[in-house]
Amino acid sequence: MIELFKIGFISFTLLDLIDIILVAFIFYAIYLLFKDSRASQMLIGMILLGALGLIAQALNLKALAWLLGSLTTAWVILFVIVFQPELRRILLYLGQVPLIKNIYENSFEKYKEELISTVFELQESKIGALIVVLRDKGLKSIIEKGVPINADITNQLIFSIFNTSSPLHDGAIITFREKIVAAKCILPLSENIDVDPTIGTRHLAALGLSEESDSFIIIVSEETGKISVAFKGVIKRGLDESTLRTDLLKYLAGRND
Repeated sequence: MIELFKIGFISFTLLDLIDIILVAFIFYAIYLLFKDSRASQMLIGMILLGALGLIAQALNLKALAWLLGSLTTAWVILFVIVFQPELRRILLYLGQVPLIKNIYENSFEKYKEELISTVFELQESKIGALIVVLRDKGLKSIIEKGVPINADITNQLIFSIFNTSSPLHDGAIITFREKIVAAKCILPLSENIDVDPTIGTRHLAALGLSEESDSFIIIVSEETGKISVAFKGVIKRGLDESTLRTDLLKYLAGRND
């Protein structure tokens, strides 16, 4: 590797320069994300501790290097605990990077279409279904009481679950991204006294969950064959394929309208 200069016995190469530039860029990008937030001062403190630790190692100050290394580790743990919202914002930002976003969306697109087409095949077959779609992983207490599936969303799997002869057909399936996380999940029933008294248990369960969470719930009525969705405590009934696709894509894109 090309040597640029030497400081005493320390050789500084072109690779070292590239390494420093990359690290500086990463720290600068992180600083911009945390700028004007409560985490910015703590981030600067961590950078200073890290820099002092490197200097202590270079000067062979073993006790000081150990102390600063220990403090840096403690700060990192504290940083993760205290600043979860900011860290989540970084991950969301990285998810919006065009290259990463395109790779994820291309892989996920087929599962969205598989889910939509399956819903309308269930309608044609007059098979009742209750499908919970999550855009953020949650509902741990409900998932834990269901039957774990953790398999890709497929037409055959959804049909086999909601087939009336299946032991899993009662309750809901919960999906997250391209996976069916669990089946036979029991959802809380809505206690809204203004709800149409003619709607069935599936609709009440979908409405109840939508009142308590940020979930998007798809209902296929076994009696009428109509498709409905529940979101934010509101039920929309009698959806066609185009409307269901639009509403689902809006939900997955993070829109609440």
